[in-house]
Amino acid sequence: MPRKGSHPAYKPKREYRYTVKDIAELAGTTRNALNVAKVRGKIDPGDFKSVVSFLTRRIIDKRLKGDLFAPAARVAKRGGKTGSQVSRKRPKKAVGRR
Repeated sequence: MPRKGSHPAYKPKREYRYTVKDIAELAGTTRNALNVAKVRGKIDPGDFKSVVSFLTRRIIDKRLKGDLFAPAARVAKRGGKTGSQVSRKRPKKAVGRR
């Protein structure tokens, strides 16, 4: 127990950093969508209070839409090929016997 009137023990300050990519991932949007929100004045990435309120609104909106177990980030759909588009080659013509 420290003596009365003594200085408190030194505690180093902690710094926390986040990027636009981190905010977009937590909000479940793309970076482009986050930039649109920034231009429209819905979020200021430099202001922590603005970031927290934006993320809170996004989470509440998802819950109200019934998406209770939404992933933290939206999984981007890649332009994969379907079964019929695997090859651009034409199918071989059937050689029939006459």
